[in-house]
Amino acid sequence: MITEPATEGQLVHPADVHMQATGFSDADNDTHACTNWEIRTTDPTPAVAWHAVCATGLEATHIHLGDGSFVNGFTQLDFDSSYVLAAQFKDSANELSDWATRHFGTYPPSSPGGDVAWTPVEPGYSVDEIAGGLQLPTNIAFVPNPGSAPTDPLLYITELYGTIKVVANDGAVSDYATGLLNFNPTGDFPGSGEQGLTGIAVDPSSGDLFASRLVDDSPPSGPHYPQVIRLHSDDGGHTASTLQNVLYMPGESQGQSHQISNVSIGPDGKLYVHMGDGFDFTKGQDLTSFRGKVLRLNFDGSPSADNPFYDAGNGISATDYVYAYGFRNPFGGAWRASNGAQYEVENGPSVDRIARIEPGVNYGYDGSDASMQTDALFNWDPAHAPVNIAFIQRQTFRGSGFPASQQDHAFVTESGPTYATGPQVYGKRIVEFDPDPETGEIGGHPHDLVEYTGTGKATAVGLAAGPDGLYFTELYKDQDYSSPIDPGARLFRIRYTGGPAGLQSHDWTPPSEPPTFDLNAAKQRCKERFRGKQRARCIKRAKRRALAL
Repeated sequence: MITEPATEGQLVHPADVHMQATGFSDADNDTHACTNWEIRTTDPTPAVAWHAVCATGLEATHIHLGDGSFVNGFTQLDFDSSYVLAAQFKDSANELSDWATRHFGTYPPSSPGGDVAWTPVEPGYSVDEIAGGLQLPTNIAFVPNPGSAPTDPLLYITELYGTIKVVANDGAVSDYATGLLNFNPTGDFPGSGEQGLTGIAVDPSSGDLFASRLVDDSPPSGPHYPQVIRLHSDDGGHTASTLQNVLYMPGESQGQSHQISNVSIGPDGKLYVHMGDGFDFTKGQDLTSFRGKVLRLNFDGSPSADNPFYDAGNGISATDYVYAYGFRNPFGGAWRASNGAQYEVENGPSVDRIARIEPGVNYGYDGSDASMQTDALFNWDPAHAPVNIAFIQRQTFRGSGFPASQQDHAFVTESGPTYATGPQVYGKRIVEFDPDPETGEIGGHPHDLVEYTGTGKATAVGLAAGPDGLYFTELYKDQDYSSPIDPGARLFRIRYTGGPAGLQSHDWTPPSEPPTFDLNAAKQRCKERFRGKQRARCIKRAKRRALAL
């Protein structure tokens, strides 16, 4: 049974087709050996345009265009066209199933773009290039209290293929650590080439870095398992001198972007780690697996004893680390100072979500788009591929120079279709979420802050609030590219330049009148927007806000 594309006739981007087939069974009890995949044209004469012959491993059930090849003179799928996806299982006795098929269409072409790559949509902002020459930069982490010297480290960037870059106050870029992967990451893209080094956080006390990566358990071709590491510097944060294992999770196979990702330090001083489901949606519901979870642990790698499912009486296992579960690919996460809560952005099959993380809660992903609505504050439908989230707030660099009207707002990078050219309707932008005036919760439909308006491949991925603006990275080299993995991506800063002066430390004063809050109205809004557990949690948050005021 084909489950991606999720519905008959679904529209997808011609460069970013996710294909999934499930339901293998065999009356002879033979095992699933491999899968034949084809994309066929429908008009005027049916033909095979792309195929993957006898795909094994993860690609036997979930595959991307990069994992196969175009044939019969085709080099790409066209915009605004109709196709048929066909999948055929092969068992260990070389028996073949019937072909399962699903029709799908491709989007109309987007705008061709212009000379300027990134354009502010809201007035009063500028986009400045800070650094370049990056290769697949996935995440940004600022030094919480950077020094004042021009050469002092300001921020760190993880590059997917195993390097951590350090950017100094004067914009100089250098290597903090290299060779952090023990396997060759340059596989097919999209596909197996999407694995590697992802999340990063800076310990404000020691300046040490926490990072997340995949490790080849049996080099050079063993399974890839997730790990959290700690790196220490003896030269003021310029280069790593030691690397220490924090948490290694053997047996938890990961792949193709659904991997270990965001790493952050919560206000409780604990380490929070986001885990993708490895393209096995059952793992998110399995409390004995690390996959499909948000984990909570101490800096030494031990689980926090007050975690929701911690039980030292039966030995330490994955269950003891689980803070929340039921996720698919929760790549982005950030802490909101106004309520001390963590928020995540997550890619679904065809519907994405932003959610507030609560301890012990099951976020419900069961392989379906419908389950991505569980506890969602907002759903992108169709998907926009949200990757990272950051809050502009006075507690973080005094509000990053943004005006008071934008404090406590959430910002999200939408990467859009993988390696797409030019502007895109569904992604390649940074959007802003305002708090709901009644409940104070992040929600409603986001509005654009910055959009991609160029003619190349760049898209927005890394995101973090800095001392003088909101910083983001492109994932790909924008122009003069030969492949998705070319070095040449850039780091940008979104800076507030117009209207009232940006918020500075001396600008912030409490309101002269205490805020008012209509609890009954807030409860009614919860009833209108949500059902079941989501409604109960919404009402609970509203009551908390009323008590706080």
